[in-house]
Amino acid sequence: MRCSYCEIIPLTEIKSPMDYLAALEAFDRMESRGILEKVYENYSFREILTGMTGGKTKFFHQYRCRTCSTVYGMFVNTTIGGEIRINEKIFDPSEYEKKPEAPAEKEDKS
Repeated sequence: MRCSYCEIIPLTEIKSPMDYLAALEAFDRMESRGILEKVYENYSFREILTGMTGGKTKFFHQYRCRTCSTVYGMFVNTTIGGEIRINEKIFDPSEYEKKPEAPAEKEDKS
């Protein structure tokens, strides 16, 4: 159940990279004010702003409200958009199996 501190966070679609950056900046401000706690990110706000992501286009951040413990997930693929929604739990990468690497192409020796 959301509280009066975090209910202002819109659960919404992210339609553009600029929408994503604006949402990430708002989450960052709420974190600096002590309203939210960052619990997961695959790249930091600074890495994204400075382009230090190795050309990646998929970003995920999770924040938890310090008052009611609601977990918010923000996912975006900068080529097609994303969303902000409530997550059931904090993401733990160890709960997911790593995808096997694609086999190397065989050399044609004909």
